Amino acid sequence: MHNRTLHKRFGLFTQMSFVFAIPISFAIISQSAQAFEPYQANYNFNIAGLLNGNASRTLSQQDGIWNYTFKASVVSMATASEVSHFRYESSKIQTLDHAYNFKFLNNIKNSSFKIDWPNKVVTASSTKNGDTSYPAQVGALDMLNLELQVREDIKHKQLRPSYLLASEKGITEIQFVNEGEEKVETPAGEYDAVKLRLVQDNEKRKTYFWLAPKLDYLPVRVHQDDGNLSYELNLTSYQATSKTTAGK
Repeated sequence: MHNRTLHKRFGLFTQMSFVFAIPISFAIISQSAQAFEPYQANYNFNIAGLLNGNASRTLSQQDGIWNYTFKASVVSMATASEVSHFRYESSKIQTLDHAYNFKFLNNIKNSSFKIDWPNKVVTASSTKNGDTSYPAQVGALDMLNLELQVREDIKHKQLRPSYLLASEKGITEIQFVNEGEEKVETPAGEYDAVKLRLVQDNEKRKTYFWLAPKLDYLPVRVHQDDGNLSYELNLTSYQATSKTTAGK
């Protein structure tokens, strides 16, 4: 397969798989309860039977700000990283900023945005479109914390009809369908999981996420098939980390 096609496949996979990237949020346990537990999850993935790589997601907190980080790589060929900063207030995520960096051989793509909530404006920048801004919308999530919001909603059986997804291009609506429960086998073990399907305009492309209640609805598998090629990601290990970190 031509390198340009692999470049597009890897970029799409990293953004949609972890980026839910589907791959999720928050019903009330109690106003003071901490909905998230810091952790690191490691994965392996395969794209079109041609690219094999490793990825990780790490969730941490410092001084009331949550940090969700994603990294993926194919040795000597491609790397991707993504970071989301957000607050968790009144049982909901409030997105603060998001950045995405991608490199495939000599192809580089960077994008970022920041939400100024007092002035209700999003300022964004990307290698393709330069600098731009647009009105902020309450409830807007990014490609990383969207996963967390959906996980919490599934946990409390309150999956929303749609979610607002912010990017450097603007805000769009995204929808998921709960397709029931399945057992899935991963390198990290077998899990009972809730299966979600991403609603997409392209009828040939199917994207599924399996969320394990045992791991607080962490995605343990992601699979995408567009009719010609398939992409799959599986959990290899999971570790809860320290609770919260105070600034020095």
